[in-house]
Amino acid sequence: MEILVKVDFIKLVVRGLAAIWICFFGICASPLASQQPPGPAQAPTIRVQSSLVLVDVFSRDRKNGLPVQDFKKGDFRLFDNRHEVRIATFEAGARYDTRSITLWFVVICNESGLPKFGASAEFLGEESLFRPALNHLESHDSVGVAHWCDNGDTQLDLLPTEDRDKAIQQLAETLKPISFEGGTSESDEAGEQAFRKLVRLIIRDAYQRNPEPLPVIVFLHGDHTGQPHGELNKLVDDFLETSGIVFGIRDSRSPNLHLVIGEQAKIMHYMAKHTGGEYFSVPPTGYETTLETILMQLHYRYELGFIPPAIDGKRHELRVELTKQAKAEHKGLRLRYRPEYIPVREEPAWAH
Repeated sequence: MEILVKVDFIKLVVRGLAAIWICFFGICASPLASQQPPGPAQAPTIRVQSSLVLVDVFSRDRKNGLPVQDFKKGDFRLFDNRHEVRIATFEAGARYDTRSITLWFVVICNESGLPKFGASAEFLGEESLFRPALNHLESHDSVGVAHWCDNGDTQLDLLPTEDRDKAIQQLAETLKPISFEGGTSESDEAGEQAFRKLVRLIIRDAYQRNPEPLPVIVFLHGDHTGQPHGELNKLVDDFLETSGIVFGIRDSRSPNLHLVIGEQAKIMHYMAKHTGGEYFSVPPTGYETTLETILMQLHYRYELGFIPPAIDGKRHELRVELTKQAKAEHKGLRLRYRPEYIPVREEPAWAH
């Protein structure tokens, strides 16, 4: 779905040289096995536009559930506020074109003495189940771990690293129960603020890297959550102005709780919907396959770039569709992408 990034001359040159993806996923071994690693890098295309909107598009074939790998630039049409815009750049993960990702495992603190099920508690002791899926990341992709607590604490526990084992070890450490006072309206508000702060810390980390990666948050949480509508929409705006896609994995044993009155419930599902991601509900036996599915979607995504007609700081509706010919060749194909974006000239002050 759409990702708005400030693109300057140097970043584009570096990005043109970045991220060669490797073939992965037992879940799709057959279509991947026939691919060969790309040959020597060609000279990068140099672009000097001041701003470029990148729209990440995920495809899913109705027959086999796998992404379509052979779309070309001419197969897509792109609309900004219902007006068609020219696709200026086109990159395909199947051709190892798309930029590297930073995958963030994000959990809430597990409070001592609470039930075994709820929030992120189900994942305690099950961290190793995610480890095999990380082998399918490209070598330049990285993994980070972060948490927030209802007492207001928030932290990036492990900055992005290419050490997959270290990431799982840190996730196990972060999920260990801790003691703190909670359960009051003050602690609820502190937890809401900590959640918003954590998301912005992750976006800031991406801004500070060169070349800038695509930050992907994977919440390991039952999503028994709420946020004031106004504050949550501000947080979504931060994604729409910058980079970021939200996914989530909910343990299917987690209870369906938390009726939120006067707030937006299931805020992680809400953020996934508005950033082009998905939320999954699976038992522990499905952890590995679900994470592989998320990574497969990211690998085979298409990035459509265009210059925004107006940089006005307002939400713009996005629509991506196939041409008539491409639709005829791929009947029933489903495209998923970010439904809106916000064009801005400068990175937000909080990102520095």
